Amino acid sequence: MSHGKEVKDYREGHRGRLRARYRLNGDSALQDYELLELLLTFAIPRRDTKLLAKKLLERFGSLARVFEVEPASLEEIAGIGAQAATLISLIRPFTTRFLTEAPKARITLRSTDEAAAYFQAKLKGRPEEEVHVAFVNAKNAVTATECHQRGTVDRSAVYVRKVIERVLAHKAMGFILAHNHPSGDPTPSSQDREITHALKAAAATVDVRFLDHLIIGDGAPFSFKEAGHL
Repeated sequence: MSHGKEVKDYREGHRGRLRARYRLNGDSALQDYELLELLLTFAIPRRDTKLLAKKLLERFGSLARVFEVEPASLEEIAGIGAQAATLISLIRPFTTRFLTEAPKARITLRSTDEAAAYFQAKLKGRPEEEVHVAFVNAKNAVTATECHQRGTVDRSAVYVRKVIERVLAHKAMGFILAHNHPSGDPTPSSQDREITHALKAAAATVDVRFLDHLIIGDGAPFSFKEAGHL
């Protein structure tokens, strides 16, 4: 093996280990120079970036200051070209926008009609049966929605324990289940009724609200709540 290939293999291995440490344990697993070193690898693919990261910190004094200086000042460090300087200078505006941007208003499902419209937009006309769960807070604002299951054209299995586990993982105060019938007929099957009753019992044991189970078809959705089953 040539010396050049040994250096390249070591560099790639080192970068891989840095990425793995970050992915596994987050930024707390890396020192300031290592975070900067890892960032630089995305702009400088063929050079060792550890020394460059240390030079930047030595020159400007801190990680925060590195992200504050103008690109032209960054380029005064030998080995930091326009691409790396631009990447570093983008960190501050990204951070500023992330911290100051107003959060998007959450969708609140206050009625069966609103919940039906919400899930019709997601499920109506789908060629396969899909089961979706919307997780809500105490005011019925949707905090997350997940596709729980995709099935064949005419059947989809819902695992009650898995649904409840996801509700607890989201720290939700309640949830709405919905699935589509690709046939277009929203009439519930015996399996749909069994699942609803099982979920109702399971939700009660963990003190979360099972607000509705909707079946989406071509016309008006079927609501287990409106039918008096919840």
